[in-house]
Amino acid sequence: MIKPLLLDQALPELMPIGSVTHLGSIVLEGDPQASGAMTHGEPTDNLTCGIFACTRGKFKMIYPFDEMATVHEGSVKLTDVKTGATVEYHKGDSWFAAKGTEMMWEITTERFVKHYMACVNA
Repeated sequence: MIKPLLLDQALPELMPIGSVTHLGSIVLEGDPQASGAMTHGEPTDNLTCGIFACTRGKFKMIYPFDEMATVHEGSVKLTDVKTGATVEYHKGDSWFAAKGTEMMWEITTERFVKHYMACVNA
């Protein structure tokens, strides 16, 4: 089965998650609120795909999975806490983050949305 994830198509309905602290993050600035939708798998599966959205703010998290993501809307600055390397991502940009990476997120627009694929047992 093929499921297109096109940057110009409408998103499915996103379910509110609330504060990013519910996902294990530590908020550094603002009150970033998350929402999401699964496009493949369930949260307990080894391999999942979905959409994650977040409002403006800054937070730290340790990746609990390997992730490949592409920005659908908005902008985010990601900083690898260990190396200090920072990259800003915009619509159409992609990244890969390895499980265990501590990352600082700074959502620089009112809303940020990404498509992702995550693998827990890599």
